Amino acid sequence: MMEQEAREHLIDFCILTNYRYSPNWHHNVIAEKLEEIESGKFSARGKRILMLFLPPRSGKSELATVNFPAWYLGKNPNKEVITVSYSGELAQDFGKKTREIISDIPYKRIFGLSLKEDEKGAAKWKTEKGGSYTSIGVGGALTGRGANILCLDDLIKNREEANSEVYRDKVWSFFLSTAYTRLEPNGVVIVCLTRWHYDDLAGRILNEPEFKDKIEVIEFPAIAEQNEKYRKKGEALWPERYSAEYYESFKRLDLYEFSSLYQQKPLISETQEFKQEYFRYFEENEIVNEKLVINILIDPAISKKDTACDTGIIDVAKIKDKPEWFILDDASEKIDPGKLIETVFKKVENYKKDYDCIVNVWVETVAYQEALSYWFKEKMRDKEVYFTINEIHTKSDKEQRIRGLIPLYKQGIIKHRPAMKGGKLEQQAVYFPFGKLVDSLDALSFNLQATVPTKKKSLGSRSTEETSDNSTGY
Repeated sequence: MMEQEAREHLIDFCILTNYRYSPNWHHNVIAEKLEEIESGKFSARGKRILMLFLPPRSGKSELATVNFPAWYLGKNPNKEVITVSYSGELAQDFGKKTREIISDIPYKRIFGLSLKEDEKGAAKWKTEKGGSYTSIGVGGALTGRGANILCLDDLIKNREEANSEVYRDKVWSFFLSTAYTRLEPNGVVIVCLTRWHYDDLAGRILNEPEFKDKIEVIEFPAIAEQNEKYRKKGEALWPERYSAEYYESFKRLDLYEFSSLYQQKPLISETQEFKQEYFRYFEENEIVNEKLVINILIDPAISKKDTACDTGIIDVAKIKDKPEWFILDDASEKIDPGKLIETVFKKVENYKKDYDCIVNVWVETVAYQEALSYWFKEKMRDKEVYFTINEIHTKSDKEQRIRGLIPLYKQGIIKHRPAMKGGKLEQQAVYFPFGKLVDSLDALSFNLQATVPTKKKSLGSRSTEETSDNSTGY
């Protein structure tokens, strides 16, 4: 019975041929798609290329490049498999591992298949039924070889190669002129990699009109950026091996590499508007004994759906007569009006306890802003805690507003708390303007306009005479 299950299902095969194999849910998702390839269902839908984008050490190569070819040849012993990697040595390692599976006793019990006695090399070998396996590095020769399955696994070795247009051109030329031409009718390409660069092989395939309708992508970032079928936003891909905290340490070290290798969102440093080196950080002793004006800037979101924007909530402190902006907190999230009001009151109380400060709240005028102002005033009366609440009527479009922050970042005027390193605000900045979310960044841009009125009653204010410093310094 176990052998029968292993013949029919790839994950069962992996477990039976390796007692240490312990799959996570994402392996099952990938295995189901690889089973579609073996059965012909994938190509029957007009698909020719399966792309797997996952972080390093997530088991993608073991499943798709080592185990799948062995299982595929067991079910199709007269077919041909080609595996390509960035070097002949790595490709040969893949070939050795697949060959070892086929040569082992469990495999023979499952499929009753052996290798041809006189052709058992590490890089090239054949089954006794006429099937073949070939592994080469980028630039290697494939003359006379066909491929029902073409596995392209990590064709970029390191950052130096990824950033080299010459090398990227070499990989692309090899793919078009050598590898892709080896496909048999209904053959399938499996591209298995981490995204080193926007213009890597995966990027070029995705942007090639000829391949547009032939591609299917399975993409799992190390940390979920939205709720998915098998995990929630913020959860790690394989927490039994690598926790979200483990990945956060990489993000703090280098947001650029984290975005590319772990989140599968490669950035183009040459064209980034907000560069990672613009981010500067302050120490608490720079502000703790100063008189501060603190602006809590709120960009309310109307929808609470998973796909909708977060409510942007950014806190900015400024010392009188000094230009620096000290970003105290980014509490942006999907939040209902009740929780938003509770959050703001807690912030105001904590800031007044911890600092010598004036606190002002700025809210962008939106459809339900009047309702918010009413509940703010009711809460003030109930708690006997008062602060000014001002409307922000945003000027210009969102991208233009956000770009107004760039010179301040470049000059070192905007500084973050060290704990914000690699956080939401910085991620939105380095992805700008191509990222889906800019809520934290947009809320921060309100500070360019935030000037508390003098002798003008603000929403929720107890006094008509409250005044404070211009928060921007510009």
